[in-house]
Amino acid sequence: MKKLGLSKHKKLEVLDKVDFIAQKPYPKSEGGYGEPLVGNLSKLLKFRFDSDYRVVYKLEKVNGVMKVLIIGLRKDKEVYKEAEKRKEY
Repeated sequence: MKKLGLSKHKKLEVLDKVDFIAQKPYPKSEGGYGEPLVGNLSKLLKFRFDSDYRVVYKLEKVNGVMKVLIIGLRKDKEVYKEAEKRKEY
């Protein structure tokens, strides 16, 4: 996975989005912000922002914990390939 060379402004924006999602990390069907993924990633959620970026995360309802697996660009679907590798964490 290539690391994104993000500007300081973009890094702060990403952190703001993660904080925003953390307020309601549940799927949209439960009043949250997450969009459920399908297939091999069906236990994960995503949040889109800036049309190109995705935050892919796992919600552990037992402890109310949101684990961010990856934040990345969607354009080549690399973000989903990497999430597949990390989904067991």
